[in-house]
Amino acid sequence: MAFRGIRVLVATGLLIASLPAAANWSAGVGGALGQSPYRGVSTNPNTIPAFVSYRGRFAYLRGIEAGINAWGTGGEWGGVQASVLVKGRLAGYESSDSWYLHGMEDRDWSIDGGVGFSGRVNGHQFSVQLITDLLDKHQGQEIGTSYSYGFKITPKLRMSPGVSLSWQSSDLLSYYYGVRAEEADASRERWAYQADAAWVPSLNLNTIYSFNQSHSIMLVASSTRLPDEVTASPLVSREWVSGGFFAYLYRF
Repeated sequence: MAFRGIRVLVATGLLIASLPAAANWSAGVGGALGQSPYRGVSTNPNTIPAFVSYRGRFAYLRGIEAGINAWGTGGEWGGVQASVLVKGRLAGYESSDSWYLHGMEDRDWSIDGGVGFSGRVNGHQFSVQLITDLLDKHQGQEIGTSYSYGFKITPKLRMSPGVSLSWQSSDLLSYYYGVRAEEADASRERWAYQADAAWVPSLNLNTIYSFNQSHSIMLVASSTRLPDEVTASPLVSREWVSGGFFAYLYRF
């Protein structure tokens, strides 16, 4: 289940990739290398199957996120919009992922939904999302904020460094990083644990090189600092989780 370790990279790369206004559809394929926060879970390269991205006036699709634009305004300076959205939460593990996780119940992916606000002003991009679990898996909530600034190094090379900060509820963090009483195992030094709500910061850098209007390559590097409420879990062996994502993109 190493694919789950690079979920943030895929989402980040698709969410902050800058597409020309005339190019509403894009498709691509790529690969990633990312770290897992879980004890005993190795880090492996992954091939990402073909993905698509769409940006329109009334709706959008960005990898694992889709939304309907409920309101928006803009001009030459940029624009802002409010959306109703759903997005995949590709988190979790299977007990077979490592010896240490044996005896744990699998933690599953889920689908979250809520509202989002985003904008772009002269190269500055920002977003705020309020989402909750729709499949009754983690039963938690998240408030996510992000900011990035895009600029050109050359006519073909564009970079977008960014930061994000999300508040994640106790239910959400306890589901993915907690240990229930019946899962505790003294032989593995795995004690019962429930996480409090916490803030999770991340740094990322998106680089896009465009060969022409249709063909480009994208590289995303990301690093997330796990809060004390997560690293205190016996399941977690890292304070920072980092990785990279590379993709070829074709814009229609």
